Amino acid sequence: MKLLRNLLLLVTGLLLLIAVAAPGVIGPQVETVWQEQLGRIEGLERSEYRRGWFGAETQMQIATGDGPAVLRSEIQHGPLLFTSGGPRLGAVYSVTTLETEQLPQPLRAQLRAFYGRLAHSPVRLETVVGVDNNIDNTLRLQPFARSDAGGELEFAGAELVLQTDYSGAVLSGAVRLGEIRRREGDHEKFYSQAADGQLTIVPGRSLEGGLQWPLVKAETESGPVELRRVRLDLALNLTGGGVKLESIFTAPQVQSATPVSAVSQRILVPEVAPAVLAHYVSQLLPPTGGRNWAEVFGPPLSLQQQLLVESANGPAMVDADIDWRGYRTGAGGGAQISEQWPMPMPGQAAGAAQWLAPMTGIIQVTAAEQALLQSPLIGQTLLLRQYGLLEKKDGELQMLLEVKRGDLKVNGQRLPADLFLMALTGQF
Repeated sequence: MKLLRNLLLLVTGLLLLIAVAAPGVIGPQVETVWQEQLGRIEGLERSEYRRGWFGAETQMQIATGDGPAVLRSEIQHGPLLFTSGGPRLGAVYSVTTLETEQLPQPLRAQLRAFYGRLAHSPVRLETVVGVDNNIDNTLRLQPFARSDAGGELEFAGAELVLQTDYSGAVLSGAVRLGEIRRREGDHEKFYSQAADGQLTIVPGRSLEGGLQWPLVKAETESGPVELRRVRLDLALNLTGGGVKLESIFTAPQVQSATPVSAVSQRILVPEVAPAVLAHYVSQLLPPTGGRNWAEVFGPPLSLQQQLLVESANGPAMVDADIDWRGYRTGAGGGAQISEQWPMPMPGQAAGAAQWLAPMTGIIQVTAAEQALLQSPLIGQTLLLRQYGLLEKKDGELQMLLEVKRGDLKVNGQRLPADLFLMALTGQF
């Protein structure tokens, strides 16, 4: 028994010695690798690395479109790591957050609109390098609840978990997007259940992933709408001049006051600059104030889309191939903005030619006759048929729109854009 006790004491002492000594050996290696990784970050303006025995701290200043942002990382040296999920063995554990006081003012204003005071970083990246050199990355977006004159918006947060080996050649993992709820008074205007999905990233080449929502509900002008088993698949591939984007949206079960039973949409952007893509994605967020449409539709964009709406009365399809040149306030390739801004949106007759001026493309509408006549679009359908703009062919209603820099043709016949929108909205 005495021998066993002495052996246990010896083993315990060796383990403590390793736990104390190992960080001093691991630390310099971590710093070398960390500095190598920093050198690969595009837009890195400066960095500081302060190493101790059991850990290190680093700050990175990275250029953004709105100005420099500062990231702070706290690093633990193994082999014993104290992570947010509890103790574990590994080589490195790091937590990277935003320095909220040193954010560019536009980005800080956007985050404060959702998170308020920004007492803590709304984004948190945790990285663990295991003893087998496999790397676990967990990116968390914190939940928030905000209230304004437009109502209440609640978001339960999001989490992205990616695993890779030491080479970092492929990152794969899971995505979870928390519940989103929007209320106006006592009325729930929008609700989405938590979504789950998968994601695969090949650094420098591609990103592919998908999300599925069990339930999405919304209040519309036609009444409440429920979508079940909603799925969004996304593929991004780097091209020579930018990014190729393809998305597929499907909602196979639709319940509403209309006969619509299912909806699917495919969007293809053959090539777009990353900054332009980021701009249009940012427009999907609820605005903190009124929108400046000149800025929203400023950058050029080319896209193709196919929309299929299925109903008990037959399908309706919209195919579009659009080249949007963009709006610019100065000299350049985009159309000029006149003093009539804010620019009229589609559906407003005045200034329709200005709206179409930057556009070239084709839009083909095909639908079963009853699919339109037994829908909320019955009024527009009857008007367009009366004016000869919606033709009946092979038992279907069809309309072909061709636009070339403000010049509009409907079913092959030239028509002033203002008159077309007047016919569409019943303003004749």
